[in-house]
Amino acid sequence: MDGTWLNDNKTYDQALFDQILEQVEKQDIKFVIASGNQYENLKTRFPKVVDKLYFIAENGALVAKGNQILHVNHISDEEFRTMIQITEEIKNPVVVAGLRSAYVRTKDGAAYHKEMEKYFKHITVVNSFDEIKDDIFKISFDTNVNELAGLIQKIRQNYPQFEVVAGGQDSVDVQAKGMSKAVGLRYLSQSLNINPEEMVAFGDGENDNAMLEYVGLSYATSAALEGTRKIVDQVIGSSNDSAVQKEIIKLLNANQKD
Repeated sequence: MDGTWLNDNKTYDQALFDQILEQVEKQDIKFVIASGNQYENLKTRFPKVVDKLYFIAENGALVAKGNQILHVNHISDEEFRTMIQITEEIKNPVVVAGLRSAYVRTKDGAAYHKEMEKYFKHITVVNSFDEIKDDIFKISFDTNVNELAGLIQKIRQNYPQFEVVAGGQDSVDVQAKGMSKAVGLRYLSQSLNINPEEMVAFGDGENDNAMLEYVGLSYATSAALEGTRKIVDQVIGSSNDSAVQKEIIKLLNANQKD
C-alpha cells in the first residue's frame, strides 16, 4: 500500500482503480491487496468494493476474500513472550499487530499512537504488552532510514528464530520465521488453482521481496529500497504519479488483445 499503491497523501486515483476493476472482472482476474497493514485497515481503503477483492494482510499472516477470513497464521505464546523481550531491549516505539487489534504502549506517547492510526483501524493502548490476550502476527519498530539497516542486523543477529524485514524506510517488522506475503500468495495459488507464473506483483520494500520473487512478473516503484529494485523485472515510476495503477491498466489492455 504505502509507497506502492497510495500516494504521499494516503489516497489513490479512484478513476484509474475503477478502470482496473472493470477489466479484471471481465477477464476473470483476481485482484489482491497484499500488505503489512492490518486487514480491517485495508478494507477501509476500498469500502465500496471489498467483496470483489482478496486481501493478504500482516505480511502474509492473514488471507481473506472480501469480509471472509480464509486463513490465519499467528505466532505461538512463547514466540510472543520473546518478542516482548525484544521490545524491552530496543527502546524504539513499537506496535504489536494482533487479530482483534493492534497495540501500542502508553509510554510511546500520544503522537505515535496517532501515527499508527493511519495503519490500524482497531488499536488499543496498553501499559504493558503483557496485558495482551490476542492472536499475534508481528511487531513493528518505528525507525528512520539512517538506523534501519543497523536495527535489522541487530535483531537478526540476536534473534535468528524470527523473520526480520524492513516494512519501509521507517519501520522494521519482526514476525514468524518464513512468514511473508509469498506465503499468502501460495495459499491463494493452491486454493484458486492459479500458478505463481500467472501472477503479477508490485512492491517497494523488503517485506515485498519474497512475494516479488514468487510471482511470474514483478515491479518495484521508483521509491523502492535498493535491495527490492535489484530483484524485480522492472522499476516503474512513483506512487505519486499512480505508476502502479497505470502499469496494471497497460497489462490488462495487452492481455485483452491477446
